[in-house]
Amino acid sequence: MIMLMMMLNGCIMTSKIKIMAKTNLLMKHLGLMLLWGMKKVMSMTVDNAKSNDVAIKYLVKILPSDDNGNQFHIRCMAHIINLIVKMGLKHQNYHVECVQNAVKYIRGSTQQIKKFKKAMKDVAVDTKRFLCGETPTRWKSTFELLKSAYDVRDAFVEFGMQEKSFEKDVDRVPEFKDFEEIKKTIDFLEKFKTKTEKVSCSTKPLIHQFTCEILDIRLHLTNWSTDPGFVEMVPGMKEKYDKYWGDYEKMSDFVFFAVLLDPQCKSQFLLYTFREMIKYTKEQEMTTSSIEQKARGMVRETKRKMDGFFKTYLENYDTGLSSQQQTPQQVVDCDDDNDFFWKLP
Repeated sequence: MIMLMMMLNGCIMTSKIKIMAKTNLLMKHLGLMLLWGMKKVMSMTVDNAKSNDVAIKYLVKILPSDDNGNQFHIRCMAHIINLIVKMGLKHQNYHVECVQNAVKYIRGSTQQIKKFKKAMKDVAVDTKRFLCGETPTRWKSTFELLKSAYDVRDAFVEFGMQEKSFEKDVDRVPEFKDFEEIKKTIDFLEKFKTKTEKVSCSTKPLIHQFTCEILDIRLHLTNWSTDPGFVEMVPGMKEKYDKYWGDYEKMSDFVFFAVLLDPQCKSQFLLYTFREMIKYTKEQEMTTSSIEQKARGMVRETKRKMDGFFKTYLENYDTGLSSQQQTPQQVVDCDDDNDFFWKLP
């Protein structure tokens, strides 16, 4: 899916369309954009695929641009989160595999499903939700499987007592110590599930939240990196994080513009954001005073770029309707689960 952020008659609008890198399909979509009056395209957010990179380069050549397309491409945050989590789940976890095998066995036949539901009833579990299946290509299905299994964990013991073949047919029956580790895995993945759902919203402004969410994910990975159960899982996830978000210089200026325009943040929060980004990437090379000086310079430069972009927009697109624009009725506030935001000084 592609998110088009369009400046049309002074408004930032969003629209989702499917696109492929084949020229004929690309031309059809381009024709639709022109038919709908989408001639002033500010930026485009796409999944991180080479075919999409080719499509972006093609569109930059065709569509009018005020900065030669330097800021046109904004990488899809939801897709990057997906890549980060998938990298972590590649690590084999003894306890997770045990529960996965048990759930697969139970869901494998109607007879076993009936027996497990009876076990759920016998132990009076607090939920009526049954065990969820798993789709290998969707990490959220793994999260739902683990969560549903944890919620009915007492039923596994009862099912094992009633179904003698259970222990013989699976490598190992899940025990309470397995579910203790499963609970930790659920807590770890919950953050990514929440972030994915938030940034996938298409009915509210979101870009002003991106830097806060990106840094919160980094903080989350750092906090869990010292946990004995995640010391082998997190490094690969941090490596994938660094590939897309580790270098602040590769991020689109539009993401920082949105922070300046957010009444909750403004330049003070942007300054703090730049400090944290510099520390993460240049910590061993720079002193505290050097980091502060560089961060303040980056804020000034961001303001200068935004001012230049706005002036260019006024020259090219102003229709005299700017003063009539209404404030959006819905906005996205920083959630209570954003640890990075709430630890600000």
